[in-house]
Amino acid sequence: MVFQSLEFLLLLVLTLIVYYLWPKGRLYCLAIANAFFYGVGGLGYLVLFFLLALITYFSSLHLKGKRGKIFFLLALGLNLANLLFFKYSLFILNNLERFLGLSFGYQNSVLTRLVLPLGISFYTFQIIAYLVDIRRDRLAPCRSFLLFWVFVSFFALVSSGPIMRGEKLLPQLERVKEQPFNSRQFKSGLYLLGLGLSKKILFADLLSPRVAAYFSSAPYLNSYQAWLAAYLFTFQLYFDFSGYSDMALGIGRLFGLHLTRNFSSPYLSANPTDFWKRWHISLSSWIRDYIYIPLGGSKKGLSRQLIYLFIAMTVSGFWHGAAWTFIIWGMYHGILLIAHKLYLVMKKRFSFFPKGGRIYHLASVFIFFHLTVIGWVFFRAQGLTNALLILKKMLLVNHFSPSDFRPLGLGLVAFFYLLHLGEFWLRKNQEKFFQFWQQKLPAPLRALAYTLVLLVLILFTKGTESGFIYAQF
Repeated sequence: MVFQSLEFLLLLVLTLIVYYLWPKGRLYCLAIANAFFYGVGGLGYLVLFFLLALITYFSSLHLKGKRGKIFFLLALGLNLANLLFFKYSLFILNNLERFLGLSFGYQNSVLTRLVLPLGISFYTFQIIAYLVDIRRDRLAPCRSFLLFWVFVSFFALVSSGPIMRGEKLLPQLERVKEQPFNSRQFKSGLYLLGLGLSKKILFADLLSPRVAAYFSSAPYLNSYQAWLAAYLFTFQLYFDFSGYSDMALGIGRLFGLHLTRNFSSPYLSANPTDFWKRWHISLSSWIRDYIYIPLGGSKKGLSRQLIYLFIAMTVSGFWHGAAWTFIIWGMYHGILLIAHKLYLVMKKRFSFFPKGGRIYHLASVFIFFHLTVIGWVFFRAQGLTNALLILKKMLLVNHFSPSDFRPLGLGLVAFFYLLHLGEFWLRKNQEKFFQFWQQKLPAPLRALAYTLVLLVLILFTKGTESGFIYAQF
């Protein structure tokens, strides 16, 4: 069930009606809605998810006792085993066969027919953070299984995040019974829902077939087409994933919940460190807090920091998918982060490095944007061979020909980047914008604008409902 489907709209409206008409039963309302949303993808996967949540819940109540470590390892191990089995078992077996020259005979087994459970990577990381935070005394264990189930399975989050921490979401869920209806917050939720839906339908879905055509024709692309394919996927992925995240935040606000913002104009980043503070913020902060820092990356010497940084980003790549392309994408960003860290060290020691300024910043944004575009080729390509073929055509001089260039394609790329800048401006001035929209603009004009946006969205959907890219992770 995707957010832009009629079925989801009906579920959302019905849940909201019951939620606000039955304040004392709000957690029950959300719990049932979560189960229904997840169960649509398969009853067996719902039962599995529910059992994992139940085991995690009971284990979390005993993490501070004499057998706390046993319960911690039990819950952690079961959740990781679940992720490993469904997402990585085929990848591991396939690579072991190649490396050892053996045949495990799994090709006709049940493993090849498994479907990846919805949001397994997201809810696994959310559960791990919950367990670790309790173990570190950062969070008290949740005493109500109903509350815990709503926390790990909230339908706005479960398929593609953001990955929420218990310390932020659980206190909000505990107070939902007493929370009055807030019209301003509800309108803000509708705005975010509409913004995310527009990004998905008007931009991501329109770019999708063109991107797919380019990447499936890697051997036949010229240099211009290879760059255009990478550029278009760069914006398709952003509009798709940030669109989902905006919708998730909007749905949360409709229920009076404030969820973690996952994007902050990432393509305006001047360096890789800045990028990972702006792109998939909930994942990058998770990697920092539960992998990089525990390894010792924030305390030990520079060489150790660089090694742990590389390991953390490799894990980030592997989290995205069981394929070498994702692993190499994570390693690529690890190398970029290492290079930036070394640059900062050198900049402190030597005076001849540039000190900054507007031109320096703009040049940094331009350069790093293109480094990001290059990295996305690994993320999207159909295998490592295709990725290297596209990159070869993008980067080697002998593949360039001035006659291949088309102004329309470059204009399209510029248009999408300007949209990105426009979104940055809108977020920066959202209070002024909302004040103008509500107080200065006449109600009939607002109604006309809403109607036009709705008609455009209906027109562009054309009866199709494409899933979100990050839902496959």
